[in-house]
Amino acid sequence: MAQDLAAPARVWWYRALGAAVLAVLVAGAARPLPPRPALFGVLLQTATRATLGRALMRAHLTLAPGGHHHWFDVYEVNGVLKHASKLAVSYTRGGRFAKAVYIFPSFISTKHFGEVLKMVTAKYGPPTDMTGHASIGRARAHWDLAHGFKIIVKRRWPNPTTYMVIENRVTLRRMKAEQRQSTAHSGAF
Repeated sequence: MAQDLAAPARVWWYRALGAAVLAVLVAGAARPLPPRPALFGVLLQTATRATLGRALMRAHLTLAPGGHHHWFDVYEVNGVLKHASKLAVSYTRGGRFAKAVYIFPSFISTKHFGEVLKMVTAKYGPPTDMTGHASIGRARAHWDLAHGFKIIVKRRWPNPTTYMVIENRVTLRRMKAEQRQSTAHSGAF
């Protein structure tokens, strides 16, 4: 008789567990994942200096005079992204993408921060964190994304130039370690 009472309780438990699992799956499916960061069609998670460089050239970005350096390349944006003037892309020693920085220069107006904030929010949703005010002074917003990526939109003060930074935290740490190692060995002779 005790066995007869345990069977309905077990069935109830399995049904409740199944409903809970289904609710979690439906809730997760209802909210689409934000897109993976990419530049000009190249996924940054697997981007290399060669693949990204080709894509930037196809998009009519040009290397700035003296723009090719050991750790990074600087490109003239040439009107491809509204109000941006330059794009600096950093790589590890092996040529893996580490960080990209768009520069939106401004001498008087503070509106670029709000425009860039809207653009990134439209693609990735509201920022994870924001400090300051979009209209004046120092401001910073960042998005923590999947796969170790972070996007930062920031403005310092009194210079109202806005920066949009896209970084792969894993390869950025690797690049900084390589730079420290390279600097440590530079005084070897």
